[in-house]
Amino acid sequence: MSAPADCQAPAGYEAARVDAAWRRRPEREVLEVAGPDRVRFLHNLTTADVRALAPGEAGRAFVTTVQGRVVADADLLALAESILMLLPAGRSEAVAEHFGRYRIVERVEIAPRPDLAVAELRGPRAGERLAAAGLAMAPAAGSHAPIELGGATLRLLRRTAAGPRFEAIGEPAALALARAALAGAAAPLGLAELSPEGAEALRVEAGELAFGVDYGPDNFPQESGEAGAISYAKGCYLGQEVVARIHYRGGVQRLPRGLRFLDRLPEPGTPLLLEGREAGRATSVARSPRFGALGLALVHRRAGEPPARLELEGGGAVELAALPFG
Repeated sequence: MSAPADCQAPAGYEAARVDAAWRRRPEREVLEVAGPDRVRFLHNLTTADVRALAPGEAGRAFVTTVQGRVVADADLLALAESILMLLPAGRSEAVAEHFGRYRIVERVEIAPRPDLAVAELRGPRAGERLAAAGLAMAPAAGSHAPIELGGATLRLLRRTAAGPRFEAIGEPAALALARAALAGAAAPLGLAELSPEGAEALRVEAGELAFGVDYGPDNFPQESGEAGAISYAKGCYLGQEVVARIHYRGGVQRLPRGLRFLDRLPEPGTPLLLEGREAGRATSVARSPRFGALGLALVHRRAGEPPARLELEGGGAVELAALPFG
């Protein structure tokens, strides 16, 4: 499906698709867990097999309550002396408080790191851009390493998502130096800045549900669509009984779906109706330069499989789509 002719690409969108683009990620913040019992502690309080992560490796996880509900999603970066957790903005204090309730005799130190910020370099030529700026070797997918770039010391994570996507973690001044080095190495054109609108369009196209937007503390991990962030072989952890029971007894009732809006782009939160009854809500909405008016939602199973159609409250039709869009 082609996009409308008047759908202008947001700043940095095309560069992120065909070259490389940079952006700061204010929707991410950092929590550090240190101490000799950190691995066992996080293994018992997240859905990931933390014991399998060697220093330099990264993995996805959910922090869950005893009822199996999501406290936050996280990237776990294993270091020699600690584990860094990349969390949704506003969740580091909440996760630290959650962990504090279950720290009894464990020798762990739990500390939000407001001194650290996160930026992203993404696009098919992102690796080339890093090499041109002087980086000898970029981390492999699913791993991270300390690097120096433009005189700044950072930690660079390569995400396992489709296409080269790197996240740099460091002090804001260090991120600014790294960005300047990448832009200088790309002279005379410089380095494109990916706008929030461009990043949102790419996120929706990729079918990446976001905590606090598409799901939250009332949801189970399986409703996020991130099956790889849940280990069913690691044994007990907080909320494991509920999460495992959902998995082995038929799954959740609400599933992540793509939405193609056929008449209008609704406001986020607009109910999706099936025969007059609510079957979900459009949680993310975006105008994609490639695919038109799109959205994401958790939709009840009774709505059927893509390309089933629903109605928007207030008028308009919407078609369910498999994720990612393509």
